[in-house]
Amino acid sequence: MTTKTLLKTSIASSLVAALLAVTTGCATTPGYNAYGDIYEDVYKDSSLYKKHKKTIKSIDKDIYQPAIEQAAANKVSSMGYRVKDVKYKKGDRTIKIKAERNRQNYKIELGYPNYNVINIKED
Repeated sequence: MTTKTLLKTSIASSLVAALLAVTTGCATTPGYNAYGDIYEDVYKDSSLYKKHKKTIKSIDKDIYQPAIEQAAANKVSSMGYRVKDVKYKKGDRTIKIKAERNRQNYKIELGYPNYNVINIKED
């Protein structure tokens, strides 16, 4: 091997090792959450969060609940029902839906978060 190829190989391997070390360090940092706010634990301890806790929770409800209810309504509509009412309460594992099909009323329960049908009852 020539010194030029040996130099290229050592530089490339050292760059890969450095990038791997940085990536590992970022992913294992305490308080890091890839799916949420990385500073969430800092905010929840602050007086500002405690002061506006009710407002933050209501905004959370206003943002996510309609999207969950709409996805459930789309699922039931694709099954051939006409959706009348959808009810989901944060923290529940079920979504309750009132629907109609062939002039018959039904109560349908879907599981959350996978939207699988749990129960269909004639109302």
